[in-house]
Amino acid sequence: MLERISTVPEGVVGLRAVGVLDRADFASTIEPIVEEAIRLHRPFRLLLQLGPDYQGFTAGAAWEKTGMWIQHPTMPRLVEGYALVSDIGWVRELAHLAGALLPFPMRVFGNDRLDDAAAWLASLPATLPAATGG
Repeated sequence: MLERISTVPEGVVGLRAVGVLDRADFASTIEPIVEEAIRLHRPFRLLLQLGPDYQGFTAGAAWEKTGMWIQHPTMPRLVEGYALVSDIGWVRELAHLAGALLPFPMRVFGNDRLDDAAAWLASLPATLPAATGG
């Protein structure tokens, strides 16, 4: 499951992975965040923590994540930054490799630096003007 992290600064979406992530976790948590950002043309910053309670993900979760990128090809332009917080070696290495291919800034932090990850995201400059109501 993906739990919200309530201690992150305003403008940062903080999520903590607990247990095994499956397709429903992405559909119920990540997709609404992305769809709202697209609908409102409002950029977002994402912090994902894979802490000691994280146990992995199912093939369905990987497929759902891939499908989301295909379904919403404009999404990467709305991501202002992505912080991955994890002590899992292979995850950190893969994130470093993937980060070079992403159109937005991404950094990897250890679990003992959760607050630093949130502060880094909050410090990033805005890439799009804020949406106005009306």
